[in-house]
Amino acid sequence: MRLLQKLPSIRAKLGSVIVFAVGMTIGLVYLILGVGFQLFEVGDHWLEMLLAGAIGAGIALVIARWVARGMTQPLRDMAQAAHQMETGDYTQRVHTDSVDEVGQLANAFNRMSAELESVEQLRRDLVANVSHELKTPISALRAHLENLLDGVERPDPETLQVMLAQSERLGRLVDQLLDLSRLESGDVPLEPEPVDLASLVSQVLSEIEVARPDRHVDLRDRMPADLPPVLADRERVHQVLFNLLDNAVRFTPSGGRVTVTASRHNGSVDVEVSDTGPGIAPEHLPRLFERFYRVDEARSRDDGGTGIGLAIARSVVEAHGGRIWAESAPGKGATFTFELPAAAEGQLTRGSR
Repeated sequence: MRLLQKLPSIRAKLGSVIVFAVGMTIGLVYLILGVGFQLFEVGDHWLEMLLAGAIGAGIALVIARWVARGMTQPLRDMAQAAHQMETGDYTQRVHTDSVDEVGQLANAFNRMSAELESVEQLRRDLVANVSHELKTPISALRAHLENLLDGVERPDPETLQVMLAQSERLGRLVDQLLDLSRLESGDVPLEPEPVDLASLVSQVLSEIEVARPDRHVDLRDRMPADLPPVLADRERVHQVLFNLLDNAVRFTPSGGRVTVTASRHNGSVDVEVSDTGPGIAPEHLPRLFERFYRVDEARSRDDGGTGIGLAIARSVVEAHGGRIWAESAPGKGATFTFELPAAAEGQLTRGSR
């Protein structure tokens, strides 16, 4: 948007340069005309010189006008495109073959409009996905309440349990949306401290076993004993591990295996969560950490997934200065890896929990 705000000043400066050039050209023509008039003042050719000077000035004006129009056409196109973008049309692009500063400005304008178009599409997708996710539990709750009022259903424990599960899903979605919004805007302060990943992984695995007792998946802890602590916010790292392990367990068939391990790497610690599930096709890997993106939409919705867990994991890891990525192939399971900075010797005084 700063580029759009600078367009008027750029046009004014460029116009000033063009006016100066035209003025110099006309002045030069009149100077030549004056010299010629002095040379032929006593002769009979002053009329011819005057006519030649007028023709030269006219040609100079035409050339200056043509040059000025060619130089300012991309700017006029950008101004027109900017007006269209103000109405929400971010598909506008400026076409120019120039390689000078004006051409570079046009290329920057096109990059900016492409980014705005991408952001607008993400916003529309987010609104559509949030609306869909909120509508599903609300519709289920409404249907049960109408049935209760009409006497079709009785307020027995089974019906109330279904309604409670839908309300919990609704609350979980709202909490995740708020959490993701705060993380992406940087409003959540981190409290970094030395964290013992081995004990944290053991804790999260125990919680997953309690939360998913019906999955019958073998959870394996392969954390090295000599792994250094990481400098991170313990609660946020717990959130990342829980999201990754929960996803792995949900998409691993009964009798499968989920393994957690870690290793040192260039002053950081890489934590890997791998499973023996069906794997992920290569075309899905670049978008796994986008909000509401699902590889298997039907399955994740039936199982209560919201498509936000991986986006939250990415935001948390990046807030710590690390990165997160996925590696997989169809039929060969998937491995999610994230890195966190290892705690330095001077940072271990607070101790790890």
